Amino acid sequence: MTTTRGKFVVFEGLDGAGTSTQITRLRDWLVERGERVETSREPSDGPIGLLIRQALGHRLDIDPATLALLFAADRTDHLFNATDGVVRTLESGAWVLTDRYVLSSLAYQATTGLPPEWVAQINARAIEPDLTIFIDTPVDVCVARIDGRSSRDELFHKRDFLARTAAEYDRILTHSRLTGHLLRLPGDAPPDTVAAEITRGIEAWLAGK
Repeated sequence: MTTTRGKFVVFEGLDGAGTSTQITRLRDWLVERGERVETSREPSDGPIGLLIRQALGHRLDIDPATLALLFAADRTDHLFNATDGVVRTLESGAWVLTDRYVLSSLAYQATTGLPPEWVAQINARAIEPDLTIFIDTPVDVCVARIDGRSSRDELFHKRDFLARTAAEYDRILTHSRLTGHLLRLPGDAPPDTVAAEITRGIEAWLAGK
Protein backbone atom coordinates (compact mmCIF):
# COMPACT_ATOMS: atom_id res chain seq x y z
CA MET A 1 0.00 0.00 0.00
CA THR A 2 1.44 3.36 -1.04
CA THR A 3 1.45 6.10 1.58
CA THR A 4 0.19 9.47 0.40
CA ARG A 5 2.88 12.09 0.90
CA GLY A 6 2.10 14.72 3.51
CA LYS A 7 1.95 18.46 2.82
CA PHE A 8 4.85 20.78 3.58
CA VAL A 9 3.50 24.12 4.83
CA VAL A 10 5.77 27.07 5.61
CA PHE A 11 4.85 30.11 7.69
CA GLU A 12 6.69 33.33 6.87
CA GLY A 13 6.62 36.93 8.07
CA LEU A 14 8.58 39.47 10.04
CA ASP A 15 9.52 38.86 13.64
CA GLY A 16 6.36 39.70 15.58
CA ALA A 17 4.08 38.91 12.64
CA GLY A 18 2.28 36.15 14.55
CA THR A 19 3.64 33.04 12.80
CA SER A 20 4.13 31.06 16.02
CA THR A 21 0.55 31.67 17.13
CA GLN A 22 -0.92 30.71 13.78
CA ILE A 23 1.17 27.58 13.28
CA THR A 24 -0.23 26.22 16.56
CA ARG A 25 -3.79 27.03 15.56
CA LEU A 26 -3.40 25.41 12.15
CA ARG A 27 -1.89 22.30 13.73
CA ASP A 28 -4.91 21.94 16.01
CA TRP A 29 -7.33 22.47 13.10
CA LEU A 30 -5.61 19.83 10.97
CA VAL A 31 -5.52 17.32 13.83
CA GLU A 32 -9.26 17.81 14.31
CA ARG A 33 -9.66 16.89 10.63
CA GLY A 34 -7.79 13.62 11.22
CA GLU A 35 -4.39 14.60 9.81
CA ARG A 36 -1.07 13.62 11.35
CA VAL A 37 0.90 16.81 11.87
CA GLU A 38 4.43 17.66 12.95
CA THR A 39 5.57 21.21 13.68
CA SER A 40 9.10 22.57 13.44
CA ARG A 41 10.95 25.85 13.20
CA GLU A 42 14.03 27.45 11.77
CA PRO A 43 16.49 27.89 13.30
CA SER A 44 15.79 24.32 14.33
CA ASP A 45 16.24 22.76 17.76
CA GLY A 46 19.22 20.78 16.45
CA PRO A 47 22.86 21.53 17.27
CA ILE A 48 23.35 24.02 14.43
CA GLY A 49 20.08 25.76 15.22
CA LEU A 50 21.07 26.18 18.85
CA LEU A 51 24.33 27.79 17.72
CA ILE A 52 22.36 30.23 15.53
CA ARG A 53 20.09 31.12 18.45
CA GLN A 54 23.13 32.04 20.51
CA ALA A 55 24.22 34.41 17.74
CA LEU A 56 20.74 35.95 17.43
CA GLY A 57 20.73 36.60 21.17
CA HIS A 58 24.17 38.29 21.02
CA ARG A 59 25.73 35.49 23.09
CA LEU A 60 28.00 34.59 20.17
CA ASP A 61 29.64 36.94 17.67
CA ILE A 62 29.33 35.58 14.12
CA ASP A 63 29.76 37.61 10.92
CA PRO A 64 26.76 37.77 8.50
CA ALA A 65 28.23 35.44 5.84
CA THR A 66 29.07 32.75 8.39
CA LEU A 67 25.62 33.12 9.93
CA ALA A 68 24.03 32.69 6.49
CA LEU A 69 26.03 29.49 5.98
CA LEU A 70 24.92 28.23 9.39
CA PHE A 71 21.28 28.88 8.47
CA ALA A 72 21.76 26.92 5.23
CA ALA A 73 23.47 24.04 7.07
CA ASP A 74 20.72 23.97 9.71
CA ARG A 75 18.10 23.92 6.95
CA THR A 76 19.77 20.98 5.22
CA ASP A 77 19.80 19.02 8.48
CA HIS A 78 16.20 20.06 9.17
CA LEU A 79 15.15 18.68 5.78
CA PHE A 80 17.27 15.57 5.35
CA ASN A 81 18.05 14.29 8.84
CA ALA A 82 17.49 10.55 8.62
CA THR A 83 15.78 10.34 12.02
CA ASP A 84 13.19 13.11 11.98
CA GLY A 85 13.88 15.32 8.97
CA VAL A 86 11.11 17.02 7.04
CA VAL A 87 11.48 14.79 3.97
CA ARG A 88 11.25 11.58 6.02
CA THR A 89 8.20 12.91 7.88
CA LEU A 90 6.44 13.90 4.66
CA GLU A 91 7.10 10.48 3.17
CA SER A 92 5.41 8.91 6.20
CA GLY A 93 2.21 10.75 5.24
CA ALA A 94 2.27 13.46 7.92
CA TRP A 95 1.94 17.17 7.31
CA VAL A 96 4.88 19.32 8.35
CA LEU A 97 4.28 22.91 9.45
CA THR A 98 7.45 24.93 9.85
CA ASP A 99 7.93 28.39 11.28
CA ARG A 100 10.26 30.04 8.71
CA TYR A 101 12.14 28.61 5.76
CA VAL A 102 14.14 29.80 2.72
CA LEU A 103 12.28 33.09 2.26
CA SER A 104 13.46 34.16 5.70
CA SER A 105 17.08 33.65 4.68
CA LEU A 106 16.61 35.53 1.44
CA ALA A 107 14.81 38.45 3.08
CA TYR A 108 16.75 38.82 6.31
CA GLN A 109 20.24 38.01 5.06
CA ALA A 110 19.95 40.24 2.01
CA THR A 111 19.11 43.03 4.45
CA THR A 112 22.49 42.48 6.13
CA GLY A 113 24.15 43.28 2.78
CA LEU A 114 24.83 39.76 1.48
CA PRO A 115 24.26 39.16 -2.27
CA PRO A 116 20.80 37.58 -2.73
CA GLU A 117 22.15 35.32 -5.49
CA TRP A 118 24.74 33.86 -3.12
CA VAL A 119 22.18 33.31 -0.35
CA ALA A 120 19.96 31.50 -2.88
CA GLN A 121 22.89 29.40 -4.07
CA ILE A 122 23.85 28.12 -0.61
CA ASN A 123 20.19 27.13 -0.12
CA ALA A 124 19.85 25.42 -3.50
CA ARG A 125 19.16 21.98 -1.96
CA ALA A 126 16.06 23.23 -0.17
CA ILE A 127 12.88 21.56 -1.42
CA GLU A 128 9.89 23.57 -2.57
CA PRO A 129 7.10 23.78 0.02
CA ASP A 130 3.59 22.83 -1.00
CA LEU A 131 2.19 25.98 0.58
CA THR A 132 3.62 29.20 2.01
CA ILE A 133 1.50 31.27 4.37
CA PHE A 134 2.88 34.80 4.53
CA ILE A 135 1.47 36.77 7.44
CA ASP A 136 1.75 40.35 6.28
CA THR A 137 1.90 42.41 9.47
CA PRO A 138 2.84 46.12 9.51
CA VAL A 139 6.29 46.86 10.87
CA ASP A 140 5.00 49.07 13.70
CA VAL A 141 2.68 46.29 14.88
CA CYS A 142 5.56 43.81 14.81
CA VAL A 143 7.80 46.14 16.82
CA ALA A 144 5.07 46.70 19.44
CA ARG A 145 4.56 42.94 19.81
CA ILE A 146 8.31 42.30 20.12
CA ASP A 147 8.65 45.03 22.76
CA GLY A 148 5.69 43.60 24.66
CA ARG A 149 6.96 40.05 24.85
CA SER A 150 10.68 40.48 25.55
CA SER A 151 13.20 42.93 26.89
CA ARG A 152 16.03 41.21 25.00
CA ASP A 153 17.63 43.00 22.09
CA GLU A 154 17.89 40.34 19.39
CA LEU A 155 19.88 40.71 16.21
CA PHE A 156 17.02 41.26 13.76
CA HIS A 157 14.56 43.23 15.92
CA LYS A 158 15.39 46.86 15.10
CA ARG A 159 12.60 48.81 13.40
CA ASP A 160 14.69 50.04 10.46
CA PHE A 161 16.01 46.53 9.87
CA LEU A 162 12.48 45.08 9.89
CA ALA A 163 11.31 47.76 7.45
CA ARG A 164 14.09 46.86 5.00
CA THR A 165 13.34 43.17 5.47
CA ALA A 166 9.67 43.77 4.67
CA ALA A 167 10.75 45.37 1.39
CA GLU A 168 12.90 42.32 0.63
CA TYR A 169 9.95 40.01 1.30
CA ASP A 170 7.87 42.02 -1.17
CA ARG A 171 10.57 41.58 -3.79
CA ILE A 172 10.98 37.81 -3.44
CA LEU A 173 7.39 36.66 -2.90
CA THR A 174 6.91 36.41 -6.66
CA HIS A 175 9.39 33.51 -6.93
CA SER A 176 7.07 30.51 -7.13
CA ARG A 177 9.81 27.91 -6.67
CA LEU A 178 10.45 29.34 -3.23
CA THR A 179 6.83 29.43 -2.10
CA GLY A 180 4.75 26.72 -3.71
CA HIS A 181 1.15 27.90 -3.47
CA LEU A 182 1.12 31.28 -1.70
CA LEU A 183 -1.40 32.62 0.79
CA ARG A 184 -0.65 36.22 1.75
CA LEU A 185 -2.84 37.40 4.60
CA PRO A 186 -2.95 40.55 6.78
CA GLY A 187 -1.62 39.83 10.26
CA ASP A 188 -2.81 42.85 12.23
CA ALA A 189 -6.33 41.48 12.76
CA PRO A 190 -7.23 39.50 15.93
CA PRO A 191 -5.62 36.03 15.99
CA ASP A 192 -8.98 34.26 15.60
CA THR A 193 -9.70 36.26 12.45
CA VAL A 194 -6.29 35.50 10.97
CA ALA A 195 -6.68 31.79 11.81
CA ALA A 196 -10.07 31.68 10.10
CA GLU A 197 -8.63 33.31 6.97
CA ILE A 198 -5.85 30.73 6.91
CA THR A 199 -8.17 27.75 7.18
CA ARG A 200 -10.48 29.17 4.50
CA GLY A 201 -7.48 29.65 2.23
CA ILE A 202 -6.28 26.10 2.82
CA GLU A 203 -9.70 24.62 2.18
CA ALA A 204 -9.86 26.49 -1.15
CA TRP A 205 -6.32 25.39 -2.02
CA LEU A 206 -7.05 21.72 -1.27
CA ALA A 207 -10.33 21.84 -3.20
CA GLY A 208 -8.51 23.18 -6.24
CA LYS A 209 -5.72 20.59 -6.25
